[in-house]
Amino acid sequence: MKFYKILAVMIAAIIMLGCARATPVSTSTPTQATSSSTSVALAKSSSSATPNLNGGTLVRAMTSEPASLDPQGAATSGLSLVTPYLFDTLVTMDANKQLVPLLAESWQTSDDGKAITLKLKTGVTFQDGTPFNAEAVRFTFKRFKETGTKSPIYDGVKQIEDIQVLDDQSVRFTFKEPAANFWSTLAMPYAGIISPDSARKVAETGKGNLIGTGAFILAEWKAGQSLTLKRNPNYNWGAPITQNRAAPYLDALVFKVIPDATTQLAALQTGDVDVIFINQPDHIAKLKNDPNLQLIETQLNSLIYFAFNCKKPPFNDVRVRQALSRAINKEEIVQVALGGVGKVANTYLPPTLLGYDASLKTYALGYDPKQAQAELKALGFTQASSGTWEKDGQPLKGLLLTSNRAPNDAIAALIQAQFKAIGVPLEIQQLDSKAVTDATAAGKFDFLLYRYDWNDPDALNIYLGSDRIGTTNRAAYSNPAVDQWLAQGARELDATKRAKIYSEAQKLIMQDAPWQPLYIPVDVMAFSKRFDGIKLGFMGRMLVNDVRFVGK
Repeated sequence: MKFYKILAVMIAAIIMLGCARATPVSTSTPTQATSSSTSVALAKSSSSATPNLNGGTLVRAMTSEPASLDPQGAATSGLSLVTPYLFDTLVTMDANKQLVPLLAESWQTSDDGKAITLKLKTGVTFQDGTPFNAEAVRFTFKRFKETGTKSPIYDGVKQIEDIQVLDDQSVRFTFKEPAANFWSTLAMPYAGIISPDSARKVAETGKGNLIGTGAFILAEWKAGQSLTLKRNPNYNWGAPITQNRAAPYLDALVFKVIPDATTQLAALQTGDVDVIFINQPDHIAKLKNDPNLQLIETQLNSLIYFAFNCKKPPFNDVRVRQALSRAINKEEIVQVALGGVGKVANTYLPPTLLGYDASLKTYALGYDPKQAQAELKALGFTQASSGTWEKDGQPLKGLLLTSNRAPNDAIAALIQAQFKAIGVPLEIQQLDSKAVTDATAAGKFDFLLYRYDWNDPDALNIYLGSDRIGTTNRAAYSNPAVDQWLAQGARELDATKRAKIYSEAQKLIMQDAPWQPLYIPVDVMAFSKRFDGIKLGFMGRMLVNDVRFVGK
């Protein structure tokens, strides 16, 4: 009998543990990106309504994992989602896009805008125990200039002419020309500061991971399944964008790979995940009245666009691009594919960015299918009895490439129908984010449905500058006159003058029609009410230092 009583107690204890999500995470050495080594112990949170100030595991769904956790690498999906928790930047921005100190304590810009001196915080250490100092900053950006050519912020970084270590806690960046976009560059997660020791070890051995000073440490990466980050107990230098600037209350933060948006939705409703990002109107509607969830609209400075492969005939002809642009009915896309949740876009910058100019709508190529057909005919295309077009024996058709992220499937299908209505057949190909990046870099597409999120009007240079062809300039668009405007905009420190420059650049771009801007999305983050204190910061970043498990 005594044995059975003991057994009953043990079973009861196991059941109680199974209901907890506050079991401490394993402190084992972080595994490599390709590893599927020892599992991290993660359990359910206690159901107590009393906040657990030091515990709990928050699980967020992610559509696809990053290719690596090198913040200076190519911007594959998930990189900017995970790295802010592992790597701190020198500065960040608050929700109002105001500059806020992080690893830098203060800074000063020279009168001519060609030098920026930063005073660094003291008492900061990397997760490998090495000290954060001015030399680590110099090393990070020297490495970036040498190897970070595929990063979306490379243009901002390559402006740096020199990095001087003034003393252990002071560093100076100098430039040949004023760098108006440098602060927005420093605030992006790709500018995270890297432990020099960790970078050297990875370079020498080809193993291990880069190390930062972030509030969380990489505990485990199960390729294709999840990334688990454990609490950094030594963290004590957070930015004033959260009340708790020390170590997070959470034990762990897990990013669970769930490619399908509907599956993510179900996982949230069943409690398998606690956070999802939603950009599908019907999913937002389904969750609006769920008493167990909190929905917060987020602002990512985003634009969804339809792009042409400007290197590939016949789309290398601006007149063909202009004609086909008129086949797209943006209002129909917003109303039918998005259920009315979204705003039609006519310019290349969203309204939330400096340089947005509503008057540029007069340059937009509006929906006019009859005009589209007339222009194709004027260009020498002939229309068969079937309604399709050809020129010099070559049919006018194309491959529309997009990622498998919703609601791209609905939008692509609608554009396919709109093109079919003027006699241009499209084939749709949906791939994961990395595969789309590879395909566009190789030019293996005719049309592209894509999205950008950025914090500065330099987005025009990043996504349409000639020197970004093969990386972030997926349309392979090039116009030297536009490049000159964009280079001038990157140097102009006066905000009013800078906005005018980007307006002028857009006039030229809109006439060249490398893209057809489609709409400004409405994005929402959905959170389980089992956790309290989640905030959305700059560029929709999930701030978790204040998060507490409350068990609701």
